[in-house]
Amino acid sequence: MPYTLLQDGDDYEKHYWTKFLSSDFPSYQTYWADKITPLTNRPNNIHFKNSTELLALGHTAEEVCKAQLHYTVLRHLTRAYEILVHLQNKIQVLNDTDYFGEGLYHICSAQDVAFEFLQRNKTPNQFDAWTPKKKFSSTGNPGSEGALRKWQSENPNPLLKDIREYRNHITHGRISPSFLQQDKVFLTKIGKEILYLDWRIITDSYPSVQVVADFDSIDNILSYAWKTTLTYFEAEWNNI
Repeated sequence: MPYTLLQDGDDYEKHYWTKFLSSDFPSYQTYWADKITPLTNRPNNIHFKNSTELLALGHTAEEVCKAQLHYTVLRHLTRAYEILVHLQNKIQVLNDTDYFGEGLYHICSAQDVAFEFLQRNKTPNQFDAWTPKKKFSSTGNPGSEGALRKWQSENPNPLLKDIREYRNHITHGRISPSFLQQDKVFLTKIGKEILYLDWRIITDSYPSVQVVADFDSIDNILSYAWKTTLTYFEAEWNNI
């Protein structure tokens, strides 16, 4: 009988299978059941076999690396999901932009880890399993950063790029202009952020039709980033 997340996953996998994995990212379970469970001690426990046992069964360090990356994607997604639900179900205040920023951080971090994971699956055994960069590698191969950058360069995605640039803007740039309306905090939509670097554009003209059209509530913006990312993941996991 095949393993399932609902019965055989850890607490996170069981809980979030019913929350969003089964509906939006079911291929997470497909990969897990096929590639990851053989690396573990199931049905005795969920932990990895030791290196000697894995080697005897023909499993490599990179397989363990990919299993860890796979789970890391989930953990970033679960935090982003909880923040999204929190924002959707509360009366928002201006300080909720901090929650929004954290949610976007976790979505983009999930993308980073996914890019490395996908590249390692596409070109196995070309990247060191246990180093972030080639200069630290004991094998002479590039590490995590090399895999991530290779995937990004060979598989550009404009929608994800826009999300990441927006994250960079709110993380590294000046505070974005915002306003409250009907118990929601509004920020610029993704792709519109550079049009409002001068706060006076909204303070002097709000609520003009154009300003309102270029802004959306923080839960709607985060929901767009979430859905776009999950759609991408599901499609790419199905290609593995």
